[in-house]
Amino acid sequence: MIRLARCVFVSAVCLALFSAFSASAQQYPSKPIRVLIPSPPGGATDILGRLLKEGFSAQWGQPVLIDNRGGASGRIAAAYVAKAAPDGYTLLFTYGGVLTTGMPLFKNLPYHPIKDFEPVAMLAHVPTLIVAHPSFPGKTVADIIKMAKANPGGLTHGSSSPGSAGHLNMELFKQMAGIDMLAVAYNGDAPALLALLGAQVQFSSANLVAAMAHIQAGKLRPIAVATSERVPSLPDVPTVAESGVPGYESILFYALVAPAKTPRSIVRQLHEAVTKMKQSPDVKQSFERLGAIPFDMTPEQLSEFLKHDLEKWTKVIRTANIQPE
Repeated sequence: MIRLARCVFVSAVCLALFSAFSASAQQYPSKPIRVLIPSPPGGATDILGRLLKEGFSAQWGQPVLIDNRGGASGRIAAAYVAKAAPDGYTLLFTYGGVLTTGMPLFKNLPYHPIKDFEPVAMLAHVPTLIVAHPSFPGKTVADIIKMAKANPGGLTHGSSSPGSAGHLNMELFKQMAGIDMLAVAYNGDAPALLALLGAQVQFSSANLVAAMAHIQAGKLRPIAVATSERVPSLPDVPTVAESGVPGYESILFYALVAPAKTPRSIVRQLHEAVTKMKQSPDVKQSFERLGAIPFDMTPEQLSEFLKHDLEKWTKVIRTANIQPE
């Protein structure tokens, strides 16, 4: 009788705990969600992150707080989320470099870009492209390769600080094309773009959002896009891959991640909410205005994508002998 009573008691406790857990999962979210963004207000990451804020709030009726924590190449925001409780109430919306180039670029990274996060959803990517000053005689990727091989180190391309997206895009291009060119670094993307517009360098890698107005004004000439397919806004501009460097691809992507060990049920809810948000006509219009292209991946696909991208850029950085800070 005592043994039976104990079994009944244990069963009741287990049932109560299971019911409490189920109720908690079903009630998510039941309080405000904080989304950290690793850059100051006003940039592409911030603008896209605020679309998430509006989408989540509209679907769930819960406040969503945007917390801009720029600085240290995204490490401050990422480290905070990596150490947060894995309950779905502290999230990181980030550009790709925080997760895929930080480890090989910094000696003491305060988080592991793969182990410390639970991938939730890919939001979008912004195409990058090789653009030249109109005075540059080369018109195609093949021209650039031919000129670079004829005069190693003679061509100049601009970028922001070493390890930035524009810098690494060109390092990948040089490695895959087997050429040598002089990289000229500037203190940020804006100064690098101004240098290109002023013909201080011959060409560079730039994102479509920053370059499009100058292309339309005739102040920059697009050479090739770095995506796997041509982009709708520049249908006549070929890809780098089809122009002489097969397999070349470099995308500037934006994704949502949660702390590691966040329950799968919560990850699924967040993923479904992002997917639904992207169907909104207002969000589609915002993407079009920003030059962003919706990019759908399951959490599992995003996990594999991040691992592959980390391996890819680690190899590029080491081959280019970029020393970690």
